[in-house]
Amino acid sequence: MNPMRLEYKFLFSANKVEELREAIRPFVFMDEYAELEKNKEYTVRSIYYDTMRLDDYRDKLAGIKIRKKLRIRGYNEKADESVVFLEVKRKYENHISKNRAPVLFTNLDLLLDSADCERFLLKRKNFIDAKNDATKFFYLLKIKNCSPVALISYEREAYFSKHDSTLRITIDKNLRSKPLPQKANLFNEADLKYAMTGNFILEIKFFSGFPSWLQRIVRRFELQRQAVSKYTICVDNHLELKRFVNKKDLLIPSFIAGSNIQYRKEVV
Repeated sequence: MNPMRLEYKFLFSANKVEELREAIRPFVFMDEYAELEKNKEYTVRSIYYDTMRLDDYRDKLAGIKIRKKLRIRGYNEKADESVVFLEVKRKYENHISKNRAPVLFTNLDLLLDSADCERFLLKRKNFIDAKNDATKFFYLLKIKNCSPVALISYEREAYFSKHDSTLRITIDKNLRSKPLPQKANLFNEADLKYAMTGNFILEIKFFSGFPSWLQRIVRRFELQRQAVSKYTICVDNHLELKRFVNKKDLLIPSFIAGSNIQYRKEVV
């Protein structure tokens, strides 16, 4: 299993983003993929899988400590050689790990229909690991009987600490989604509905040690850790998906995306 790292999430106002960039700039360098882009950001596109009862959604709202999400992830615009990933994201309280396997987008349907990893996965130097990760994806897909539930896209700025390259900071904005997508829609911007237009999501991922310079910035901006889930926000933003959820079955109330969202707050 891939090593688990800590993940802290924060919501902050869009009108504070430039001030936040200035605060972190002396301590970070930009992700190489973001650096290549004109606006110094890239687009993340994911199709999330879930059961017909939206069990992953329910587990998040119920505060289940050990959770898994299945998704297909791509980046930026569709190209002839676009690579996408089968991913399993695992979470245990504040710790996360991710298994991912690369495939050409043009071969995605063939891989999903056949589960023939040997034939359709990209042959990279870590092919054995990727094959194992894809096998986990297909195993969970089958035993949970999952199907595509939401297409979620957003723009991401990404940075690494100059003093610890395993510490990663991302700023996500323009969160938008579409319910019940086709796999072919991964790079399609049509009919995406925006949520949380006034807020950005700050994520900090690290293996050990929350540096003092970052603690000072968190205190300066009065940021509080929050249990933010892009998937949950987007499910709540679509009535087409809410009909799959009987609120009486949930242990805690759902959130309404795009309005006054209330999350469980934690102290850093």
